[in-house]
Amino acid sequence: MKISLEWLSDFVTWVEKDPRAIADRITLGSAEVEEVEMQGAQLEGCVVGEIVSVKKHPDADRLSIAEVKTDKGTKTVVCGGTNVRQGMQVAFAHIGSTVKWHGGNQMTLQPVKIRGVASEGMICAGEELGIESLFPPSKEDGERPIVDLSDRKFKTGTPLRDALGLKDTVLHINNTAITTRPDLFSHLGFARECVALGIAKWKKKPVYKLPTFPSSALPFKMKVDADDQVSRYCSCLLTIDGLGQTPDWMKRRLEATGWRSVNLPVDITNYVTMETGMPLHSFDADDIKGDVHLRLSKKGEKITTLDGIDRPLPDGALVLSDDKGIFDLLGIMGGQRSSTKPMTKRIYLHAAALDPVTIRKTIMATGHRTEASTVYEKGVPPITAEVGFIRAVELFRELVPKCAAASTLDSWGKNGTPKSLTLSVPDVQTILGVTISAAEITRILTAIECTVKKGKKDTLTVVPPLHRLRDLSGVHDIIDEIGRFHGYDRIPEAVPMAEVRIPARDKRLHTMRDGLKASGHFETVPLSFISAALLEKSGLSAADAIAILNPLGEETALLQLHTYPQLLEHASRNIAKVHGALKTFRTGNVFAKGKPEQFELSTLHAATHETGLLDDPFLHAKEDILHAAEEAGYELSVEPMDKARPAMHPGRAAMVKNGQDIVGVVFEVHPTVRARFDLPHRAAVGALNLTVLFAKKPATRMAKPLPLFPSVTYDETIPRKHADQLGPLLDKLKKGATLLEHVTVHDLYAGKNVKPGEFSATLRFVYRAPDRTLTEEEAKKAHGEVMKAIV
Repeated sequence: MKISLEWLSDFVTWVEKDPRAIADRITLGSAEVEEVEMQGAQLEGCVVGEIVSVKKHPDADRLSIAEVKTDKGTKTVVCGGTNVRQGMQVAFAHIGSTVKWHGGNQMTLQPVKIRGVASEGMICAGEELGIESLFPPSKEDGERPIVDLSDRKFKTGTPLRDALGLKDTVLHINNTAITTRPDLFSHLGFARECVALGIAKWKKKPVYKLPTFPSSALPFKMKVDADDQVSRYCSCLLTIDGLGQTPDWMKRRLEATGWRSVNLPVDITNYVTMETGMPLHSFDADDIKGDVHLRLSKKGEKITTLDGIDRPLPDGALVLSDDKGIFDLLGIMGGQRSSTKPMTKRIYLHAAALDPVTIRKTIMATGHRTEASTVYEKGVPPITAEVGFIRAVELFRELVPKCAAASTLDSWGKNGTPKSLTLSVPDVQTILGVTISAAEITRILTAIECTVKKGKKDTLTVVPPLHRLRDLSGVHDIIDEIGRFHGYDRIPEAVPMAEVRIPARDKRLHTMRDGLKASGHFETVPLSFISAALLEKSGLSAADAIAILNPLGEETALLQLHTYPQLLEHASRNIAKVHGALKTFRTGNVFAKGKPEQFELSTLHAATHETGLLDDPFLHAKEDILHAAEEAGYELSVEPMDKARPAMHPGRAAMVKNGQDIVGVVFEVHPTVRARFDLPHRAAVGALNLTVLFAKKPATRMAKPLPLFPSVTYDETIPRKHADQLGPLLDKLKKGATLLEHVTVHDLYAGKNVKPGEFSATLRFVYRAPDRTLTEEEAKKAHGEVMKAIV
């Protein structure tokens, strides 16, 4: 974004005269100024010269010797220009001036002899002085024509910078610094800022009033099919007698701010864009056939834009169309068919405030960004559409030959209604950390054109101006403005003070993870997103899952119902790479329709060979998950599940309980599900609902001293049926004698010499007395009492 200080001077009188000081204050208070460009600085030492005589160089056919009258007398110059002639006024560079040699590298002119003739300066082409945009080459003049100033009749010797009016200072503003300020994409917006910053005063505060329009209707009907996308719209028909010529002052200002002069109607719309922040467009009305529709495009429709490129359009781009098709891509670029041409006699002029989100989507879909779209995607305030339209009509009537309004004003939409905000003066002082009076706050807010009234108990009622509706929507925005214009550099520095306390750490999950890793498990960390196909493959219903509104793809279209499907998927890819068993676990949030979010831990034990009782995945999955919970302070139990779910093997599924509360499941994966994941042997899953489990207080683990007296150990092998549960038996045995310290399952066996449907369980009994060494008789007697409990 480029801002001309000369242009700003139309509106303000400068209190601060130094351009760099102006740039510094704008940087501190409004937006970052990246560069201060002093226009014409490269023309130092260059003047308007007059060619007195021209003759051929005696030793070079393509060179001429010219005598040039300058402010320092007549100079002899060896010149290669093709259009040089006697009496011509030219751009002359004295010795010591800096030029671009043939438009390339910079060089400082020195006295030199060319083929034996001394040359005392240089007659320059536009590209050699960096002003080629003002003097573009023509086919008649050749490749690098000399700058011809003859038709302008300057006084010989006039500094070239003064003659061409290149005395402006241009500030280069960083666009990202004004992303939330669409009003600052204009000279009018920066004029307001400079006044509020105190570096300027209003010279002529612009007042925009609509002229009188005739009652004649437009030559076509405007049919609006997307009025929710356009908050404000103004248009009319203008008649002209030729395009006219763009005045030099307008060309200079457009060039200074980065625009190329095209023709007067186009230049006026571009000029208004830079002055008011309203990108608008003028159409050749005679190219519009039938009624005009303001609508959203359909995918596959096309437009040939002003740059001559055929552009396919996406669904939902704002366009204007007639009976012949789309002729304007609103907010981006006009169409070539309806552009103003040398023979244009009737102009349809319009200005529209458009939905910024729609414009941004169109930019992304088409890959086409323009100066207009850069402003539109920030959100042009509705009032700016009206202001820009009025200013454009004013310039058309002033500059274009015999321009007159030929239709009534087609105006609809509203300029918006500002929201009244209640501002607490003490809150402003607390938040900014500076003492600032209500009077100073009122002065600052009035300077940015807010309406301020005194309220109750140190409050002010603030109403933002219409051009700031988008960014002054809350009290926090108003306080930010007060800080900006008061000056952040004037706010005393203060080191933030706060009490730092180490938060209480919940180590339960870490303890469980460490326990699982110690038992040989590896942790996986997949996303919480899942596909419907993976859920169905795992025996779960995708209908129970919550869909993501804007998924990255089908693989991540749903939120996970449980954490174990990704473990099965991981196992299917890695089972062939391990020996013995693949043991993995993971944690994550799980989601289901109509249920609160839960936190879940899942483990998977997948065998790589045929297994027996000792290496059965189900038993190991149960043992590992119970041990991990025990490490975190929870004693869990396992009970058979009455009805297995589709993913579970019938008869090999159990509920995990803490007291009477179900906190998880352990199950062998159903053979059908296992086959879908190419798991050749048994696999088991353990899953704990940690949201439910961690809601309970864990038991405090107490350290006990090592026993002082030795124990007596007996092993007993007993036959059992597969339908029998060892857990209840162990509980019963523990109550059999006071000397029994503990009883555990030491070994399991099923195979040779054991009947089908049965197995052998070896139980280990440990006896100990706390106050003495047990005798063999005491131990045998206690063991005999315990064994009576075995039926």
